[in-house]
Amino acid sequence: MLAVLAACKSTPETAPFEVTVRLPNEPESLHPIFSKSLYASQIESLILLPIAEYDPMTMTLSPLLITAIPVGEKVTEGKHANGKVFHLQFRPEANWADGKPVTGEDYLFTFKSVYNPHVNAPSWKSFMDFISEIVVDPNDPKKVSVYLDSTYILDLEATTNFNLYPAHTYDPENIMSGFTLEELRDPGKQWTAEQDSLLKRFATLYESPEYFRETVSGSGPYQLDQWMTGEFIRLIRKEHWWGDQLKDPPLLLQAYPSAITYRIILDAAAAEAALKAGEIDLMAEVPVSDFIRLKGDDQWKDKLQFATPALMQVNYIEVNNRDSILADARIRKALAYSIDYDGILNEVMQGLARRATGPIHPDKPYYDAALQPIKQDVNQSLSLIQQAGWKDTNGNGTPDKMIGGKREELKLEIKITNKEEGMAIANIVKENAAKAGFEIDIVVVDPSQLQQDVRQNNFELLPLRVRAFPSADDPFPIWHSSNDRQGGSNRSGFHNAELDQVLEELRTTENSETRDADYKRFQEILYDQQPAIFLYVPLERIIGSQRIELQTSARRPGYFENLLKPAGS
Repeated sequence: MLAVLAACKSTPETAPFEVTVRLPNEPESLHPIFSKSLYASQIESLILLPIAEYDPMTMTLSPLLITAIPVGEKVTEGKHANGKVFHLQFRPEANWADGKPVTGEDYLFTFKSVYNPHVNAPSWKSFMDFISEIVVDPNDPKKVSVYLDSTYILDLEATTNFNLYPAHTYDPENIMSGFTLEELRDPGKQWTAEQDSLLKRFATLYESPEYFRETVSGSGPYQLDQWMTGEFIRLIRKEHWWGDQLKDPPLLLQAYPSAITYRIILDAAAAEAALKAGEIDLMAEVPVSDFIRLKGDDQWKDKLQFATPALMQVNYIEVNNRDSILADARIRKALAYSIDYDGILNEVMQGLARRATGPIHPDKPYYDAALQPIKQDVNQSLSLIQQAGWKDTNGNGTPDKMIGGKREELKLEIKITNKEEGMAIANIVKENAAKAGFEIDIVVVDPSQLQQDVRQNNFELLPLRVRAFPSADDPFPIWHSSNDRQGGSNRSGFHNAELDQVLEELRTTENSETRDADYKRFQEILYDQQPAIFLYVPLERIIGSQRIELQTSARRPGYFENLLKPAGS
């Protein structure tokens, strides 16, 4: 078995094996702290390795940059008494692209960079907030002790499950070494003019185009070779990568292709043509109708391979609760009752999906199966609109209402890109909502514009997807009202005092029964208030060339390009 794996590895002694993968959208950057795109994540993790990551097959946390997954130990004395400590040991082989070793100083730098007051990283801060202190062993820079003073549901993940940055590359002026993590995390800290100037300088450089698209460097098996905007992103395998020294490396430290090219092809038909022509080896997110057609096509069904792994993902309609119309829960619920969910499952997804009632994936043990998926009920929708005080007073066929001294029509806008799935869902929503009196305009925008609109909360309705993780869910970043701010992660703008309290307790309780009750109440509140409209859990649709050996996974994007091998290897 070891001989077979060694033969597949792209080393100077073996023939190069390159693969080309279709990318449906172009990421805005390859800088994990700032990038928002799911497509960025799959590339970033091949360059800037996480300290630990969930294995694509076993779904258990696997040590990548560290020798073993640490076990939290109770602290019995000192300033962290009654808290917990995790001891990390970085692999002796682990090094950066320039050969310098990965150390605890890089770990500390990554935290410091997030807490620089001029760096806009709210989601990372929320994730890391429970870390109290980081101590690098003065006698061994590869040993780190991480302290938490209070309970956190994702304490292990907050300690290990994030991309690690090389301090000397991303802070070449060594600015952040002049500040302690403790003072950076102090919201009341008063900086001198000189200190503030330095912090601003670091933040400006850290968030510059150079680190977004040019200097993208880490400890992973691949390095960025070329990025041609709108065309492709190309990674090449490092010639002397430290992971090759490991005897039995975890799956995510294995790297078979000598080069991975991500062809940016927005149009699904163009991607299909490229696959048939042998220009790409793999494409996911294939439109359902195209997937089923090709799978049944006698000319292609034996020349291509097809896979439909179950994805840890929930597709939904993001609702902007800040909007004057959508701020009313009765209107949100009326819209939810107007939707033809069976039509979406049968016509759009053609059976390759199942209903969802909320953001918790149905395979999670705390998923509330007692909540029955909402079914289309136009009469209920009409009743809710009437209860909310909407009626057609000017005879134009659309209900209206005085809001803030202005007469508003029951008109909404749903923004989409030109992807087939989103367009089909938008049309079903528009057609069926009209039966209840809603007038919905479909606005098609460029993917990059959509990303910008999402960041700026410039939308009313938006078909999106939320990625689920093998770890326990912490809904706090997305649903707590404190995260509804500029650059915050609460996109919906939903505020609910009881929900805030539930989320605060859920992430900090040590009692499993309390946590399960909190998960249940979280799902009940969202079901009752409909701050977002949850649609379905999809099966991925992947088509690959027969020249590759494909392994699929429930983790997005359904495959791992570093594990692609030549067929028959």
